[in-house]
Amino acid sequence: MIEFSKRRLGTLGIPTYNTGALDFDRARRWFNDIYGWSQEADLQTKIDKDARQLSQAAESNTHWAYHTEYRNYRIYANEPEAAWFQLKFTNES
Repeated sequence: MIEFSKRRLGTLGIPTYNTGALDFDRARRWFNDIYGWSQEADLQTKIDKDARQLSQAAESNTHWAYHTEYRNYRIYANEPEAAWFQLKFTNES
């Protein structure tokens, strides 16, 4: 799981909002470009369940999914995909 913070503590302990949503959106676009479009994690689970019940091929992306409920910006990715993401963005400024 790759999580993007909602806020951080500013000077004197006063909360200030950071770029969690913006960073999440950039990361989601990167995953879309590299691994293809994916669904929200909850929807992906429902699609997989429906596909199994209907004996159809899975419609979901098996590499990654995302979650935005309650401003919890998260990307769920398999280990290799998460490693590529971290390698790409760890040293970027």
